[in-house]
Amino acid sequence: MFCLHFTLPLLWYHGSLSRSEAESLLTLCKECSYLVRNSQTNRSDYSLSLRSCQGFMHMKFTQCKDGKYILGQNSPPFDTIPEVIHFYTTHKLPIRGAEHLSLLFPVLVQTL
Repeated sequence: MFCLHFTLPLLWYHGSLSRSEAESLLTLCKECSYLVRNSQTNRSDYSLSLRSCQGFMHMKFTQCKDGKYILGQNSPPFDTIPEVIHFYTTHKLPIRGAEHLSLLFPVLVQTL
């Protein structure tokens, strides 16, 4: 089971946000804006929602048998999802159609 614990607040983590709600938040954002949310298909999984020049992309984080996480099929494994996010802020995404993108602009959770 995945645990979202990290030493810093995860302001890009939006919890149970739907795919369409994620797209609504990303609509006014620039290319390379992103957020992480619970997957709608399996509540114990997580998805990355990303704004690209062609619209929106949604990618699931995959937990390997050894407990590590990858994004796409060509990602190196990481111990936590925050480590995946941190890595792809300075590296290009290993996803077809997003090879030119990095995670540059987190969409922050708005608190009331």
